[in-house]
Amino acid sequence: MAGERARRTPLALAVLSLLNEGPRHPYEMRTLIRRRQVGDVVRMRGGSLYDAIARLDRLGLVEVAGTSRSGARPQRTVYAITAAGRAELHSLLREYLGTRAEEYPVFTAGLAHIGHLSHGEASELLHARSEALAEQVTRVDGDLVRVAAAGIPRAVVLEAEYAQTIRRAELTWLRGLIRDIDDGGLGWADLHDTEDSATPAP
Repeated sequence: MAGERARRTPLALAVLSLLNEGPRHPYEMRTLIRRRQVGDVVRMRGGSLYDAIARLDRLGLVEVAGTSRSGARPQRTVYAITAAGRAELHSLLREYLGTRAEEYPVFTAGLAHIGHLSHGEASELLHARSEALAEQVTRVDGDLVRVAAAGIPRAVVLEAEYAQTIRRAELTWLRGLIRDIDDGGLGWADLHDTEDSATPAP
């Protein structure tokens, strides 16, 4: 079912997980997702959080528990997880943690065809990526230090810790790859030139 697939997303998992801790309104959920670094592994843009909550509500996995108001701020709807939502949360966790799904990131697709670029352009592009990645590693390191200083349990930020480990590994690999490209050690031909020269004239 399309609806079945629609709710099995990392964002739906984040919503169910937060509501399993207790009733919350969407703004509080958004704040916690960012504070706990969950935003690094969950795609959350515009009204996507509200859309996810609305879908879960329609499916009976969450329900309106009431409203809350703080000072002069607008009244906010508070949601709670249902028994069906708790069962779905556990099902999602078992699926995500116990199985390895094949993923198809665009960077990997680019690497598969990198030989169609000149050595110089490939090196320049990868160098730009490595610089951006290094900046992100530094930023997240600082975020994790602040999270620990705030007394937030490590179990809450394991996904950020894992993502940071992957970034560090990629950064090390990228820097080595750039050196090999600059040294001419990869042994590739410029495929765009090779194919052009091999193509018979019409």
